[in-house]
Amino acid sequence: MSLRAFFEAHRSSFQGSIEFEAPLSKSTYYRIGGAAEVLVTPKSSNGDFGDLELIHRALRETGARVFLLGWGSNLLFSDEGFHGLVVRMKHLFTGLDEKEAGVLRVGASVGGSTLLRKAQDRGYGGLHHLTGIPGSIGGMVAMNAGTHLGEMKASCLRVRSVNLREPSLSVREHSMSDASFSYRHNHFLAPDDLVIDTELGYREEDPAQVKTQIDELYRRRKETQPVDYPSCGSVFMNPRESGLHAWQVIDRLGLRGHRIGDAQFAEKHSNFIINLGAARASDVKALIALAKQRALDELGITLKEEVKIVE
Repeated sequence: MSLRAFFEAHRSSFQGSIEFEAPLSKSTYYRIGGAAEVLVTPKSSNGDFGDLELIHRALRETGARVFLLGWGSNLLFSDEGFHGLVVRMKHLFTGLDEKEAGVLRVGASVGGSTLLRKAQDRGYGGLHHLTGIPGSIGGMVAMNAGTHLGEMKASCLRVRSVNLREPSLSVREHSMSDASFSYRHNHFLAPDDLVIDTELGYREEDPAQVKTQIDELYRRRKETQPVDYPSCGSVFMNPRESGLHAWQVIDRLGLRGHRIGDAQFAEKHSNFIINLGAARASDVKALIALAKQRALDELGITLKEEVKIVE
């Protein structure tokens, strides 16, 4: 049975939404990308796996490719789209509560902005380094997202996940150690592992002080980043061995403001490639390829993408 035929046959037993040939440009911050063969947005009830049971069965019976989509903040889907199943996790694992003093349990689909609003209200200190990172907590864990103030690994204590390919949906617990993360990577999630939730450490502080700190960081972000245009955030990881930030490499190459089609290295922050309105994935990839080749040829620096490119 084909993937589409499977979901057509089981549509009535699926709580969430099922879409065929769904434009992925509507599901990513970049507003770029072709169609997904099948796009599902699962739901659950009473804290169970809900629609994940059916997704698990679909993958095992059809052998289809799968892509697990959070908020789509660090992704570039190709113009040809995705042949297979895209699972959009926006309605699963949305809990956010205090497990115990100093520890929050945060569902993978909770947005970083939601977490920070709660931090401001309740005085959860020590999470300010996540300010300005778009996307979901699950995505931040998967890529060890961070800013110049710190990375997810600084707060992450434990992660629970489930694998969509294994014979049964069994929950795994991962306790964090120094080897659990590296720069923009995790080393404990297997292919097709889906993050359920994570435990984050915090310290109790005056809510007013937490709010002031986070508001100031948001203000700086708006001043220094091109937040008025669709983008994926930072395109390249910082080439630490060079002693330079990625934006400094782009500037040394004279590429700040350089444009291909409707994709442009932003004038405001040159490690952002923005969508000026009608950019295609091919335009963005051409800018990425240009910067990488010139950085290597002219500066001897190897640039690596931070954005995840999905073909």
